[in-house]
Amino acid sequence: MSEVNLFFKKILVKRKELSTLESQVLEYMLKYPNKVSELKIDEFANAIYVSTATVSRTCKKLGFKGYQQLKYALDQYKGSTEEQDHEEKQIGEIGGHISRFQKEMERTMTELNTANIKKAVELLNTSQMVEFFGVGASSPFCSDAARKLTFSGKIASARSDWDELRVVASHLKSSDLAILISHSGETLHLIEYATILKQRQVPFILLTGTRGSHLESLADLTLIAYSESHYYGEIDMTSRFTVNLLMDLIIIEYIKQRIH
Repeated sequence: MSEVNLFFKKILVKRKELSTLESQVLEYMLKYPNKVSELKIDEFANAIYVSTATVSRTCKKLGFKGYQQLKYALDQYKGSTEEQDHEEKQIGEIGGHISRFQKEMERTMTELNTANIKKAVELLNTSQMVEFFGVGASSPFCSDAARKLTFSGKIASARSDWDELRVVASHLKSSDLAILISHSGETLHLIEYATILKQRQVPFILLTGTRGSHLESLADLTLIAYSESHYYGEIDMTSRFTVNLLMDLIIIEYIKQRIH
């Protein structure tokens, strides 16, 4: 049996066993095999904001010994013409993107537990100050939410420097509140910050796009902002607008309680 047939056989048998995060790893591999074949495992993990353990686990679940063996099989599968055609087709399917955005919003709202919004507001009310933690594409959402909370009367900050975030995490108190934003829930820097926060007994809320992540296992409260990973070439076009939806709901409820 050829490597390419072996590759597809293993995927067809094992694909249904993958978690949401592992499915995103596989999706990226299949969409951009030319790019993946040139990446080391840590570079691949950083490209889609997951841990190297998640990448390795995905490879093994698909029936390969590890990342290197999967890359070899993937190298037999890849074809620059097919990848280019796929990307050109994706960028032209405007209706498909609209449908994806609608599905993300509907799923986020449908599966939202309003009790979790109320619990988030309670954590805000009892905290002295709020610090947002997010890196990469999540950083602007942290700044936006911190700005809104500041105008609502709550002391809130969001910083973009990774080292500064580490220092802040090391100085927060149990009377403060941290809010972490991570699409994958496996962002290495945020896992480091979350570990520090847990050691200092600082409560934190996680806003993430996937269930069952490492960060979720550490968080005091998790809110799921569903979004599908989407790339165009090397550009991460994953939508994170559902994070804004959830944060706005929390802040609106917080302001409403302060007024009344």
